[in-house]
Amino acid sequence: MLIESLVRKTLSVKDHRVVSVRCDEGGLDIFLDRKGGRKLPCSVCGQRAWVYDRLQERRWKHVPLWGIATTIRYQPRRVRCRKCGIKVERIPWGATKSPLSLPLMILLATWSKLLAMEVVAKLFKVSWLTVASAVKQAVRYGLEHQESEGVLYIGIDEISRRKGHVYHTQVYDLGTKRLLWSGEGRTMDTLRAFFAWWGQERSQRLQAVCCDMWQPYVEVLRDHAPQASLVFDKFHLIRHLLQAVDTVRKEEARRLKKDHPELLQGTRYLWLKNPWNLTPKQKQRLGELEKLNLRIHRAWLLKETFRQLWTYKSKTWARKFLHKWFWWATHSRLKPMRDFAWLLRRHQDDILSWFDCPIDNGAVEAMNNNAKSISHRAHGFRTEYWFTTVLLHGLGQLPMPEFTHKFF
Repeated sequence: MLIESLVRKTLSVKDHRVVSVRCDEGGLDIFLDRKGGRKLPCSVCGQRAWVYDRLQERRWKHVPLWGIATTIRYQPRRVRCRKCGIKVERIPWGATKSPLSLPLMILLATWSKLLAMEVVAKLFKVSWLTVASAVKQAVRYGLEHQESEGVLYIGIDEISRRKGHVYHTQVYDLGTKRLLWSGEGRTMDTLRAFFAWWGQERSQRLQAVCCDMWQPYVEVLRDHAPQASLVFDKFHLIRHLLQAVDTVRKEEARRLKKDHPELLQGTRYLWLKNPWNLTPKQKQRLGELEKLNLRIHRAWLLKETFRQLWTYKSKTWARKFLHKWFWWATHSRLKPMRDFAWLLRRHQDDILSWFDCPIDNGAVEAMNNNAKSISHRAHGFRTEYWFTTVLLHGLGQLPMPEFTHKFF
């Protein structure tokens, strides 16, 4: 097969022909031209129109053939469109202003989902900026063509971008397990920026939102999605409970340090782990400590009793259990447990919303780990823009432009 035939097959051009292919030390140059007498599509509306004139020659980097750097060279035409006026023709192998051909952009962007952009640049012997341009074009195209009609349940959480308490608010679609939006900060203005981008119409379609008990998030959700059920994530709730239990252990360890310094030494995970995850040795140690009637034992019993909340199928019975557990905790004479009990009381309705819409941020935590992996393999990102762009590219399930021939 001639190289010209191979180029036509991979580019799938209909209105253009391969004039010649030249190979020198700089690589492979593919010269294209318009087929004579054909109307060309307008770049704005797509309607075919007669050619008006031609512009200066442009070059597009193409997928390397047999490891040889390949460049497409063509003089774009301008067409006299009845609807749009005089416009540049639609280039089938890439955008007019982009230095990359569409197949090369798709190839580099696809590999960038699996590897760091610097690694992709070394593999294809291009600059980092070339790979970055491909990722930027892919994300722009994906955001313009992504499907958002079926987004009914979203999860909101934050991750750390770098040291110094620099956080990013992440908004996920809990239905398809994909990242919808990411923005720096964890303030009210940050979440307002998401709803400004998401729009009022799509916000009104939301049925439930799952998040932690971070008050700035709660206030914004009440304003922009009042019809959606607010469900507090049970994993964050358990984390607050475990922190209260651990605080009781620390206070009691300080109280017993003078007379019995080794009594609670190394027992942190005895009180925090699930009973079925304890080793035989840990179970034996826990059984011995239970006989001493310690304060930490009372806190541990409250923690284990609280698990029953998620076993109820009726919201009414769950509410009754929560009232009973609140009384036990507030009369336990353990300040950290009392504080946690009052936290439950303040957010009781939103906690019980789980029984109407049983969603949680378990998938969000998993996707946050994937987001951290993306950041780690690139050794971090200096700017908010690239951190957000790469996360959307890797976790957003954004559609890619379609092309007739695949190079991977």
